[in-house]
Amino acid sequence: MRRIGYAFRLVIAFALVAAHAARAQDNDFFMYVGTYTGFKYVHHSKTWGVGESHSKGIYVSRFHAATGEVSQPELAAEMINPSFLTVSPNRRFLYAVSEDPLSVGPPLDHSSYVSAFAIDPTTGKLHLLNTVPASGTSTCFISIDKTGKYVMMANFGSGSVSVVRVKEDGSLGELTAFIQDVGHSVDPSIQTEPHPHWIGVSPDNRYVIVSDLGLDKVLIFRFDAETGKLSPPDPPFAAVYPGGGPRHFAFDPAGKFGYQLSEMSGIVDVYAWDPSKGTLTGVQRAHTLPHDFFGGNHSGEIEIHPNGKFLYESNRRTQSEFVRGPETIGVFAIDPGSGMLTPVEQTDSGGIMPRNFKIDPTGAYLLSANQLTNNIVLFKIDSTTGRLLKTGTEIKVDTPVCIQFAPVRP
Repeated sequence: MRRIGYAFRLVIAFALVAAHAARAQDNDFFMYVGTYTGFKYVHHSKTWGVGESHSKGIYVSRFHAATGEVSQPELAAEMINPSFLTVSPNRRFLYAVSEDPLSVGPPLDHSSYVSAFAIDPTTGKLHLLNTVPASGTSTCFISIDKTGKYVMMANFGSGSVSVVRVKEDGSLGELTAFIQDVGHSVDPSIQTEPHPHWIGVSPDNRYVIVSDLGLDKVLIFRFDAETGKLSPPDPPFAAVYPGGGPRHFAFDPAGKFGYQLSEMSGIVDVYAWDPSKGTLTGVQRAHTLPHDFFGGNHSGEIEIHPNGKFLYESNRRTQSEFVRGPETIGVFAIDPGSGMLTPVEQTDSGGIMPRNFKIDPTGAYLLSANQLTNNIVLFKIDSTTGRLLKTGTEIKVDTPVCIQFAPVRP
């Protein structure tokens, strides 16, 4: 009987250890960072700091959401200018665009491409599956539909968007849709032609939204998840403030509202989303710039907190040609009924040029990727107020451009 009792206690002990390990792993994520390897940034369609980046491709850290601990980054895959990344819904694959492979700037760029990687579930390292053309130039954004069967790309340089099929093994197949945007807007320095900057699906996967900086339009397409084809609905777009330059877009978790951040104006256009018609109806234009700020604005990223209560957006600003700042992450409270925004705070990003940031999957932390200071700064999110508190934790990554998470799989 003693042996049976001992064996029973041993089984219980192992079960408790396994349960604890499983709970710990539930809060463990691979954090991937896309970078520029050939230059530091793009301004007025020119690449600046060519040869100054020491990055070699995509980097990975291990992030523990329960404590905010993050490991020092390691090279996950060598690749030229992997600016934006997306992870498949089953978390087994990662896709990355190579934006402007020769680092010559959008007007001179002749091709971009996209690569598929398998994620090593133990180390987070990436194993190349294949590479195909992006069917456009200076491809600056990539996303994946909710079935995981199609990747979608915004080709800033050539003014087009493209959709590529994903094969059963995660590799990339043929082109299923290509749309060439046409037109211009009011700013003669950059809006003389189309410049798609973001592409993504609606919450029900039936529509594709495209933010076109050059047209000052939020384009809407019907999406056929069986064939991967795009077709325009009626009406085919929503407008932003002229000269605003739509950059990135986000839906709220409930799928009731859409939020468009414009790069040049710093305005967030709030829209009511009608999934039955595929329409965006404007309800508010919220300003992110302080009333006493005079200078250049280049807003970057926008994201809604998983609880749907707060909106976050990043701002890269210049007071003159030689004076930068303030570089901020803006926080807004969202009214659950109307979707309208109320300012909460603008907090220092912890570096220069916060091109991108990411809220971790649990909603506990926000990580700000500061492109020119080569650092990613960790903030704790107050779940009640939405405010950001610096934790004192930061990691060094050369020229970070994009952050994506994938859960650590057993």
